[in-house]
Amino acid sequence: MTIMTSNTSSSLRSLREIHNICGCYVIFLLMLGVVACSSSSPAQADEPEWPAGETKPQHTLPSALPGQPVGFACLTAVPTGGAGGESVVVTTAAELASALKRTEPLVIYLQGEITFTDILSVKATDKTLLGLSGSRLLSQQRDAATSGILQFKEGSTNLILRNLTFESAGAYDCDGRDNLCIDGTTRIWVDHCDFQDGVDGNFDCKNASDEITISYCRFRYLKAPLAGGSGGSPDHRFSNLWGSSDSQTQDRGHLRTTFLGCWWDEGCRARMPRVRFAQVHIVECLYSSSVASRCVELGYEANVRVERSVFRNIKEIYKDHLGADSDHQGVITLTDCLYPGSTAAASLGTAFTPPYTLEALTAGEVEAKVRAEAGATLTIQ
Repeated sequence: MTIMTSNTSSSLRSLREIHNICGCYVIFLLMLGVVACSSSSPAQADEPEWPAGETKPQHTLPSALPGQPVGFACLTAVPTGGAGGESVVVTTAAELASALKRTEPLVIYLQGEITFTDILSVKATDKTLLGLSGSRLLSQQRDAATSGILQFKEGSTNLILRNLTFESAGAYDCDGRDNLCIDGTTRIWVDHCDFQDGVDGNFDCKNASDEITISYCRFRYLKAPLAGGSGGSPDHRFSNLWGSSDSQTQDRGHLRTTFLGCWWDEGCRARMPRVRFAQVHIVECLYSSSVASRCVELGYEANVRVERSVFRNIKEIYKDHLGADSDHQGVITLTDCLYPGSTAAASLGTAFTPPYTLEALTAGEVEAKVRAEAGATLTIQ
């Protein structure tokens, strides 16, 4: 899937200047990142007429980006993000913070390398974040106090994140923070993002977050882990934690998540994901890390369904952390999966049935598609 737009910060500023001068001309951004949970194509914005003597801006607003949210993100309403709002370009962490704090719908383009010296923790609603080609969010902090990149705080809702690259300093068990954390966040679609070298985790979810779809994202560790942290683990390349503690019973009935077409790539050692309380649907995903000690981890009341996914050269497909003696043992159902170089795993109990249907690939088609498309592979210029 490829997005082709023509987008520069200068042309966006020109567009806003013309809008301010000619108040009678309103530019509508229709259906940006917004789709119904159906196969029909969204309507496209009409091209505005420009007055004689005025220079038409060269930026072409993408009227409808290919791809659409499916799965749990659409459970009560389709996420619309910043559709219908203004478009802005940000090039610094401060500009991103300011844009996310605005109360109106907003489409935010991220341009260039945006460096974070502390995690950006923010409540955001009705926002679409789009990474321009070559952009990345970068943190070189590797400590408990200042590590991490972006956290959506409790009350955040209706968010779309696409084509973003998150890169941190590397795994270190120091009670640090994540590349991305959703905390009490609902109706969020994270699509075609690349998560690299999170200090604590690549992407974690907690505090009754709900209605989440993560599609065609890539998780990996390219930097060596650092030992000696306060947590004790010499290799904390633990990618995704879904539910932070057995005691967080408010998570029961929440954290419902669809992972579609995702890739746990080289360097991921565990937590792909580790699940507590949640219903998690892992469909058409790829596991290929040569250092993986275990992939899916079943914690307190975990309820996981895995379909048409590929486990290549994996030592342990899943780990049951509680065991049969626990009243809160998790369950996992594996259906139509492939295990090249791995030992096939049997299901443990019976997982939930998803309240939606997805167009299906065959298991044999999954690996090539995921390798080609997962990560920040969209072209937005």
